[in-house]
Amino acid sequence: DFEQAGDQVAARLKGLSLEESRIDGIVDANGGTAYTEWTLAFRNGSAMQREARAQIMLPPGGVVSRLTLWIDGEPREAAFGPRATVKDAYRKVVERRRDPVLITTCGPDRILMQCFPVPPNGGTMKVRIGITSPLALESRAAGLVRAPYFTERNFDVPGDVRHAVWYEGDGPLQSVPSN
Repeated sequence: DFEQAGDQVAARLKGLSLEESRIDGIVDANGGTAYTEWTLAFRNGSAMQREARAQIMLPPGGVVSRLTLWIDGEPREAAFGPRATVKDAYRKVVERRRDPVLITTCGPDRILMQCFPVPPNGGTMKVRIGITSPLALESRAAGLVRAPYFTERNFDVPGDVRHAVWYEGDGPLQSVPSN
């Protein structure tokens, strides 16, 4: 994988797949904001360590406000810092084959997520991305919450993987199909 610890998503990696996807959110209608957590678990069926990479489109105006990585089954919160500092730290950790996850911006409302190492021979790696975003107001009484989604990825999403979505709010909620 020539793009490991790089800035490109690149080609799909054999044996690397999404095993779990769950979106949980809270809508604050009075504040005009939403907080969304996207939990992702990756599975590596190959014989070597893999790096899961994806470009993710955030809701308009959204920012990553939390990042969690599970290490030995325990959730650990990530640190935030300037791009150059965190990229350098991530490369050093990847060289030592430790347990990092990295989120960097890569365009308006778009992030690059990198997770390494997804352990070989059926090993898994789990992360959670917390996103704070404004509601897209349709009127004084109605707003939209847009969920994040992959625009590019280097792993498969098997047909039997379902993306679980759950939101709660301080007012009535309804699902609207995307275009």
